[in-house]
Amino acid sequence: MKNPAKRRGIPAGLWPLILTAWLAGCGVKTPLIPPDMDLPKAVSGFEAFVHGEDLLLAWTATDEKRRAEIAGYKVFSEDADDPEKSRCNCRMFRELAGLYLDRTDAGCIKDGRVELRLPVKKELFGKTINYVVVPVSRKGFAGLESNEITIRWIRPPLPPSEIRTEPGDRSVLVRWAPPAEGKPFGFNIYRRSDTEDFPLHPVNTAPAPGSPYLDKGVQNGVRYFYEVRAIASENPPWIESGISEEVEAAPVDRIPPVPPTGLEVITGKEIVRLFWDENKEEDLAGNRIYRNSGESTDFVQIGDVKRPGTVFTDSDVTAGSAYEYYVTAYDEAPEPNESGPSRHVKAEW
Repeated sequence: MKNPAKRRGIPAGLWPLILTAWLAGCGVKTPLIPPDMDLPKAVSGFEAFVHGEDLLLAWTATDEKRRAEIAGYKVFSEDADDPEKSRCNCRMFRELAGLYLDRTDAGCIKDGRVELRLPVKKELFGKTINYVVVPVSRKGFAGLESNEITIRWIRPPLPPSEIRTEPGDRSVLVRWAPPAEGKPFGFNIYRRSDTEDFPLHPVNTAPAPGSPYLDKGVQNGVRYFYEVRAIASENPPWIESGISEEVEAAPVDRIPPVPPTGLEVITGKEIVRLFWDENKEEDLAGNRIYRNSGESTDFVQIGDVKRPGTVFTDSDVTAGSAYEYYVTAYDEAPEPNESGPSRHVKAEW
């Protein structure tokens, strides 16, 4: 929703003056702003997340160069349907919460993002509320306002249950059962690693209509944790359930490479040289060479050629003796998957 002051042609830079004057008119004391005052710049990336009984507000922290000038931030809200707003043709923002940087218990700054968690009050349900955040200087001056967020409040759904995972090759399939009551609009899936917290944004770019969800943004051999939240709203900011149970999964590669192709053999004086085609699979680690002699039908591994090699020389041979060879491919998995054998070739002098 656009600021009515902006629609009337008032420059954006005057909005803090209007906000300050309005606050003063509403009984909130604030210092007068000198004309040449360098006001704190607006924060960017203001977002809202509803997680069950919590409203989480987040925005990009003021940059390090100007952070010393900032005392903190104030969050303002207005009821979009307030009849008083229509009568006066003005904004009706009221201070909702404050976060001050010298009070570590008031909020949290992580990776350059400020996070403020507020309780969801039942009287919000059925209302449409607008939110903005404003930086406040150490001299008490309100800065430029952030982007505006509108939440159409409805009751959050119950969380899904029976969360389970099926790890695959660089993927995890996440399954769940829908909430026992209600019919959610969709579901969001959240993922973290061993050393991380759950992020604010889900791994899915759009709400999943239902179970299951295939997560392809993972690496083999890494342990991940998942939770799923049901969504009540049809548009962001999403009204989500509380968290589900947390489950873990470690993707693992169980798919072997294809067998090598084009195996050929050349014999020389007391040597046998093998050649085969290059395998361009991304996770190929190398090739293993197997041989038997006329004295035995059992094949024994006699060599290992790392990628990208495609040639092997066997110098432990006796000219005139019979030898048979094949080659396999193996991948980079912690417990490497090995392909079936290539075609067999015989060394002949």
